Amino acid sequence: MLSAIVVIEQNQDPTALLGGYRRALDALNMEYELIAVTDARDDTLTGLMDGLKADWPQLVFLAKRPWGSDDAALAAAAKRVNGDLVLTLAGWPEIAEGSIANMLDALGDHDMVVATRSDRVDTAAQGLRTKVLQGTLKTLFGHVHKDVFCRARLIRREVLDDVASFGVRQHFIPTIAAERGYSVVETVVDPVDAQAAAGTRFVFKPLGHVRALFDAVALYVVLKFLRRPLRFFGSIGLPIFLVGALATAVLIIGRLFGDTALADRPALIFSVLMVVLGVQIIALGLVGEIIIFANNRRMKQYMVQSVIRKDPEE
Repeated sequence: MLSAIVVIEQNQDPTALLGGYRRALDALNMEYELIAVTDARDDTLTGLMDGLKADWPQLVFLAKRPWGSDDAALAAAAKRVNGDLVLTLAGWPEIAEGSIANMLDALGDHDMVVATRSDRVDTAAQGLRTKVLQGTLKTLFGHVHKDVFCRARLIRREVLDDVASFGVRQHFIPTIAAERGYSVVETVVDPVDAQAAAGTRFVFKPLGHVRALFDAVALYVVLKFLRRPLRFFGSIGLPIFLVGALATAVLIIGRLFGDTALADRPALIFSVLMVVLGVQIIALGLVGEIIIFANNRRMKQYMVQSVIRKDPEE
């Protein structure tokens, strides 16, 4: 069974969008459900969804309150899926209808398929945000898929349950899956035609993208140093401590063996503060190590995909 999830924003008529998704899903000739998540405060949108649901039994309407964000809405819908495969779709025209079937064909034995739109035309702001986020993910994790902002993804349910537990924005789902050892493959899909995308409007949100960069750094710490926090904090605190200790030693030696006074020396205050700061950062890592050690048994460090045993009759 296939479970499709689409998050629909406020002040939007989803009739044409969901109609296109319905045609694409019906053409698959397989059992499916489409979970549409909307803001419960939008009475107009709620009424439209109720009208669509009347003659579409596969449509599941989820009105979320409080709303929060589309990332939180996706996480809420992910807990209610019934299918073994989960397809995430954008709340606006993004890919051609036939691309959903192409994603199913590309899945094979992989755990996740990420759609990459071919020949898409981005504005200057869209291109800038894509390059910045791709460069950040490439620097932190060493790999990144080409169309990082495309929301069309096909993922196995058990993989989504594991990835969604990190509670980050959906743009990082492929990165988390790859870091967790799952097989992630990209497939090229056709973007929606210009006529279907005529009503969509890109809104540049600088603060939202700044928060995304901070989320990427937080994700890097969680994925790389969750069980060894001292390595992360130590790599920051130790250089600060050593530089401060070296500067302090130079000033003290100059006072003991020379005629350099330490009174009213800003350099001494700065070097001592660096020593204290370095010790504090390293201490944070030690506290984290103690917490991790105390809860180590409840933390899942790895998953066993399969166990191969020799047949005793052989």
